[in-house]
Amino acid sequence: MEKNFWDNLSDSAKTAFEKAGIELNELKDSASEKWAEWSAKAEQLAAEGNEEAKEKLAELKAMREKISAHEGGALGFLSDKANELLGEAKEELAEAKEKGQDFWDKAKDFVADKVHDVKDAFNKEEPGATTDESKPA
Repeated sequence: MEKNFWDNLSDSAKTAFEKAGIELNELKDSASEKWAEWSAKAEQLAAEGNEEAKEKLAELKAMREKISAHEGGALGFLSDKANELLGEAKEELAEAKEKGQDFWDKAKDFVADKVHDVKDAFNKEEPGATTDESKPA
């Protein structure tokens, strides 16, 4: 009986280890797939970041060359850029002022028309009403 017990226990252990081995292999495979997927994504993001960094570096180099080539140097370049931005801001303000003035002109015309309509409404004689000329003295 004791030998039977140990044989059954041994068989049960073998079955459990085999099942665990299969599950462990499935987990390993799943983890490998995820790792490969994440690695590919990380490589793609790194490549995109690297490309973007190269573009920014090229822009910075071009700006540095543009500043160096400017006859007034860096200060002259910045001064010209500031004047350019100031000119753009002045243009935008002039446009906004023009639009605002147009709005107020239309608003004044609208109000003037409404005031005129109200005055006309109060100055009309009601039917059957007597006027000052027809009142007996």
